Amino acid sequence: MAETGHGAVEEKEGQAAFSCLLEEQYEQQMQEVETRMAAIRQEGKLFVRGGALYYELYPRKEAAAVIVICHGFCESSEKYWEFIHYFYGAGYQVAVWDQRGHGKSFREGADANVVHVEDFEDYVEDLHVFVEEVVKPFCAGGRLYLYAHSMGGCVGARYLEQYPADFEKAVLNAPMLAIHTGLCPLPVARAVCDAAKLLGWGKKRLFTQHAFRPQVPFARSCTDSEARYAYYHKKRLQNASYQTSAASYAWGSTAIRAGYRAVCRKNAGLVKIPVLLCQAGKDKQVRASSQKKFVRRIQNGSLCTYPASKHELYRAQNAVLQPYMETLLQFFAKT
Repeated sequence: MAETGHGAVEEKEGQAAFSCLLEEQYEQQMQEVETRMAAIRQEGKLFVRGGALYYELYPRKEAAAVIVICHGFCESSEKYWEFIHYFYGAGYQVAVWDQRGHGKSFREGADANVVHVEDFEDYVEDLHVFVEEVVKPFCAGGRLYLYAHSMGGCVGARYLEQYPADFEKAVLNAPMLAIHTGLCPLPVARAVCDAAKLLGWGKKRLFTQHAFRPQVPFARSCTDSEARYAYYHKKRLQNASYQTSAASYAWGSTAIRAGYRAVCRKNAGLVKIPVLLCQAGKDKQVRASSQKKFVRRIQNGSLCTYPASKHELYRAQNAVLQPYMETLLQFFAKT
């Protein structure tokens, strides 16, 4: 089908067989992947209301479709090299961008480590501009699929509700349809954020959040693959663009409301395309109950749960990542 070797999609007896990068040789193999994919990558800037968004395109001939990747909170396109490699090797073109307040895109607040946005719908409209002005010309009338993680999953859900005809299929990975606020009830957390905004603290770092920490124990990360964690954390240490680590009060307020809107029966019912929602059983960032409710309310949704996994399923240990990727590729390939 495409390139062969570790982390590739190979032809075996007429069927595509997927294999992950080896965790024991992860850094070496990822360096090879980045060199190969960098030679394919096309970079650009897209100007939206407020500033410029950084994006990347990975073109290939005779692609089955274009997969648009919508990253999560405090992430960047740089974190998805491995994933892009897998999709590309499976025969897809890929488009990814850094959402406002993240990576190489513009910041709305003075503190570059704090993710701030006044209205969560700005993320949705940014995606719409990206799709209309970059992705659709790039795919030249081809099929569009969406892969959206965490915060990006909420952006993706709201996008599917407002622009139901753009994507033919979507995977929402551990979508942030309700933030996990620990012992604090979600309405109370929203009220605290709203009060802070009224006091003029909207752009300030939420008191429960922290500045970028160079040394974070692996055990406290959102992945159970130490090799994958160490590789990207090294990148964060070397580049300040990837050191976003906290939310502003305004972000907290609007993100909580966005989750409510996404799961609302009236809005969720507008989603008509096939949606695969992947849920992590040990997720401490988002709430499973809202994900299940969303799947029940959309017209063509299915739920796939990984009980032993943490939030970042796309960076799980190979024992989980291998079947996870196989499930995704089967979902996108199914006619």
